[in-house]
Amino acid sequence: MDISEYGVSPNADPIVRDLAKYDLLKHAVELQAYGMTVVPPEKMGDATFGERLRGAILRTFEKRNGVAINDHTSDEPDLKTISKNSWYLLQEDEAFVEAATNPRALALIRWLCGQSVCLTGQSWIIKPPTQEEVDPSASVGLHSDAHGIPPGGGHIAHACNASWLCTDYEGAEDGPTVFVPGSHHYGRATLPHEAAMGLGDDSPFKVFPLIGKAGSLALWHGATWHGTTPRTKPGLRVTLVQVYMRMHMRPIHMWDDVSPQLMEKYPELKRVLGEHTYPFRENVDRPETVAPFMATGTDPYA
Repeated sequence: MDISEYGVSPNADPIVRDLAKYDLLKHAVELQAYGMTVVPPEKMGDATFGERLRGAILRTFEKRNGVAINDHTSDEPDLKTISKNSWYLLQEDEAFVEAATNPRALALIRWLCGQSVCLTGQSWIIKPPTQEEVDPSASVGLHSDAHGIPPGGGHIAHACNASWLCTDYEGAEDGPTVFVPGSHHYGRATLPHEAAMGLGDDSPFKVFPLIGKAGSLALWHGATWHGTTPRTKPGLRVTLVQVYMRMHMRPIHMWDDVSPQLMEKYPELKRVLGEHTYPFRENVDRPETVAPFMATGTDPYA
């Protein structure tokens, strides 16, 4: 029996079919149970994509900051430059568009945040070896990405993080993101005194690390508690961070300057960037956007 064939849930059915088509049902279960999942490169459709995406990030980093990274396995740029000018990547290289519109990623993203989910931000994380006594950002305490959602915000994901690993995350020496399993069910962000409680051996919150090969997709529910630990391994950890939000969330980027040529070449891009009813105009010039926006109030898959 395949319930999706009955056509009784027009928004959920195509998502369920895509999850089965791309062998992602295990990952959908992990998102429900643990609040995060890692999809390996062999399931993402292009074994070379992680390398291509890493190249796009490093080229953009050099272009914007005037600092060349010739060998990501050994170079260690100044800590003051690694996070500068890291946003608004979409039009720097088509690899960023491919990352945003990958159909396997979108199946899981829409499973979490519905058919009308919008890409609201793209940024890189380039992490060299870090020491907490030198760099306070070497580790980041437990937090959630569902900013602006108060306690009691509901069981649905209002936002999610879809990060492409562009280097291998092999163990603690890589300074990986760590997660509190099932914390998305708490329905709230961490309190101030809880932020550091998941990072010590005596913590009441047990965490697990993000482990995956370059080219993997790490995806987590916006309310899942997570943090990072210092990196001790030489070279750089390179990641493309993508934030997707439900339509009712205010976008990080408005995408007003995306070229028509890019939209035409990647038909899925227009939908992923979002066609909003809001901000509302007195005379709505895109009435076709009203019904999908209203549908999200009653259907979490809309």
